[in-house]
Amino acid sequence: MKRLKALLLQRCPVCLEGKAFKSLLGMHTHCPVCGVKFDRETGYFLNAMFIAYALGILILIPTTVLLVLWNAPIAVTVAVLVVETTVVWPLLFRYSRLVWMHGDQVLDPRPPEPPE
Repeated sequence: MKRLKALLLQRCPVCLEGKAFKSLLGMHTHCPVCGVKFDRETGYFLNAMFIAYALGILILIPTTVLLVLWNAPIAVTVAVLVVETTVVWPLLFRYSRLVWMHGDQVLDPRPPEPPE
C-alpha cells in the first residue's frame, strides 16, 4: 500500500519519499532524499516506452469505440484522439517511467546510495 501511494505521488522507488520529477518532463538524476541514481544503466527507461504504449492504448481505445458508436465523422474522431493524446502524454511519460522504476525495485531491490 505504501508503494502504491509513493507511485501515485511520483516518489522515489527506493526510499518512497523523494520526488522523481523536477519539472513537467524533467527527472532528477538522483533521488533528492536517499541519493539513489534513477537510471541504472544506459537505455534503462527503454522498457518504460512499452508501458507508455500499453497505457496509451488503454486510454485511447474506449474513446475511439465511443466515438464510433456515436457515428462521429472521421475528422472529429481524429481531432479528439489527437487532443486526448496531447493532454495525457505528460502523464503517460511520467507514470510509465515510475511504473518501470517501482517494478524494477520490487524485482531487483537496491539499497539507498551512501551520502557523498
